[in-house]
Amino acid sequence: MNEEQRYLFDAFGYVVVPGVLTDAQVDELRATLRQPTEQFNSSDQKVIPLHWSRVWRDMLDLPALSPVLEELIGNHGLRKAQEERASEDAAAPVLPTFRLDHINVHTHIAKGFKGGVLHGGSLGTGGSQFFRYHDGRFYNGLVSVTFELYDSHANGGGFGCIPGTHKSNLPLPAPWRDLSQGVPDFVARVAAKPGDAIVFTEALIHGTLPWTVDDIRRTVFYKFSPHATSWSGNYFDPDDFRDYPDMDDRKMTVLEPPSARYPGRPTRPKPLADR
Repeated sequence: MNEEQRYLFDAFGYVVVPGVLTDAQVDELRATLRQPTEQFNSSDQKVIPLHWSRVWRDMLDLPALSPVLEELIGNHGLRKAQEERASEDAAAPVLPTFRLDHINVHTHIAKGFKGGVLHGGSLGTGGSQFFRYHDGRFYNGLVSVTFELYDSHANGGGFGCIPGTHKSNLPLPAPWRDLSQGVPDFVARVAAKPGDAIVFTEALIHGTLPWTVDDIRRTVFYKFSPHATSWSGNYFDPDDFRDYPDMDDRKMTVLEPPSARYPGRPTRPKPLADR
């Protein structure tokens, strides 16, 4: 993250990272999207988006996104140790120190959608959603990455949030929650183009704005956690993806169930070189 991105994320709780997907990847996502998914219903792991096409698996470790996730939710000490080992032994792996928690795919937003409910925040979430900045480092719980597959217009609907609420100490007043009853002036409207990523901490109060334009909206959410925590109780099994030729050890690591990532841990997947 550059200086401007770090400042904006610290101040607002979100940042828009442009161009993390190529035009070809966006086209593949549009062509292979099969159905909406939500974390509340425990989807059969055999039919989840990671099985739809290679691009859905490539999004586990995008070159323009993974460094951002490492900075926001990665294990800084573990990553430093990996980098030191790699500097002494070129064969030593440097693997992600974050994990994929769950995936949401939204297809229900169209003209006439009246607006969702503002939600999120660090209060009452069991410790899975938090924000902290200490000694030059970010520490976050659940972090969402929103990919818009079509243009979302700031005044036409899409992602909205209350900037700065990731640091709030009080609950959101109930009359402001339901965006279908009106969008308060302090709710920021965040636009994104296909290929961009809106990265935000789930400690931020956020929601879906009323959709007032004819344009289609298709939105994909990849939600990542620190490696030792989880929001969803429906963990991925890395071995379900072992036979895909596009998988590598970095992607397999992102799919590990939550653990402390200590040496020899039982959830560590067997290296793909052994398949």
